[in-house]
Amino acid sequence: MTHLAPHTDQLTTGLISVGPDGRILWCNQAARIQLGLGKSTDDSVSLSDLIPSLEHRLTGIKANQQSVQISEVVLPQSQLSVDLSLTYLDDDIILCELYPITERIRQRQQAERADRQQAIGQMARHLAHELRNPLAGVKAGAQLVVHQSTDPNITRHAGMIERGVDRITALLERFADSQSHKKSQINLHQLLTETAELVVAERRGELRIEPDFDPSIPMLMADGDQLNQLFLNLIRNSSQADASWIQISTRIEHISPIVDPPAKHAIRVVIKDNGTGIPKHLHERLFLPMVTGKDQGSGFGLAIAQQIARAHDGLLEYQPCPEGTSFVLRLPLITAMEAPSIAV
Repeated sequence: MTHLAPHTDQLTTGLISVGPDGRILWCNQAARIQLGLGKSTDDSVSLSDLIPSLEHRLTGIKANQQSVQISEVVLPQSQLSVDLSLTYLDDDIILCELYPITERIRQRQQAERADRQQAIGQMARHLAHELRNPLAGVKAGAQLVVHQSTDPNITRHAGMIERGVDRITALLERFADSQSHKKSQINLHQLLTETAELVVAERRGELRIEPDFDPSIPMLMADGDQLNQLFLNLIRNSSQADASWIQISTRIEHISPIVDPPAKHAIRVVIKDNGTGIPKHLHERLFLPMVTGKDQGSGFGLAIAQQIARAHDGLLEYQPCPEGTSFVLRLPLITAMEAPSIAV
C-alpha cells in the first residue's frame, strides 16, 4: 500500500497500514497529524500504543477477518475526535481509516436546531386545530352576508373574506397533514425530473433545469408524495426568486454525518439556483413557520420541507452562496431491497 503514499497526502482522511504484529507500516500526512506523529513513522510504533482502546479490536479483526466501524474515538495525542474504520486485508494487514467528525458535529447541531424548530411546528399544528372552528365561523358569516346583501360592494368584500379564510385553512391543513408518512418504492431521479418539469411548465419554459444525477442511486424506500412536496417547495421557491436556471445534483454520501452509526450511507440532493437569494437576516430562521422573504409568501414552504426531511430521519440545510440559493437535503439511504425489514 506504500505505493499510494504520494497520492494520499492531500486527503483529510487519515490512512494507516497496520502489520500483523500491530505495528504501523505506513500512514499518510493526515494520519500523522491526527496521531501526533512526526513526518516519518518509527517502525517501533504500534497502533495500540497510540490508541490503546484498539488493542483488543485489532486482535478480533485478525481472528475473524472482518471489518469494524467505531464512532467518535478520541485520539489521546491530539485529543481529536474521529470516526474510525478498521478493514482486514490480505496477509493479516489491517487498514485503519480516520474520518474527522467536525462536519458531523456541525450537522448534529443543525439537526438539533431543526428539531427545536419542529417543536414550534408542533405548536403550530395544535394552533391550526384550534383555529379551524373559529375560521369556519368567519367563513359561514361571510357566506351569509353574500346571500343576504344586495349591495355589490358588501358582497364583494364578503367574498374576499371567504376566499381569505379558505387560503388560511388550506395552509394550516397542509402544514398539519405533512406528518402523514407512507413509504413505497420510488425512483428519486424520476421524482425530481417530474417535479422540475412541473415548475418549468409554470414558468412557460423560461427556466432551465440542469440535472446532475448519480446513476448508481437505487430505488429508494420513502414517501414519494411527501418528497414530491419537499422538492416542489424548493424548486418553486427558486422559480419565484426569478432564477433562470436551477441545478439539481444527487450523490451517495459515504460515512454520512447525519446517520448513526456514520458508516451508513446517505443520499445527498443539492438544489442550487441563480435567483435573487435570501436576505441574510432570515438565514437563521428560514425553517420556522411564517418566516418568508417574499411579499406574497406564506412562510410555510420551507417549514414543511424541513418537517418532511426530519420525518424521513434526514436534514434539510440552507448553504449561503455568492449568488442565488443552495439547499442541501440528506436522507439515509434505505433501498427498496431493504423494504421487508422496514417497519412502515
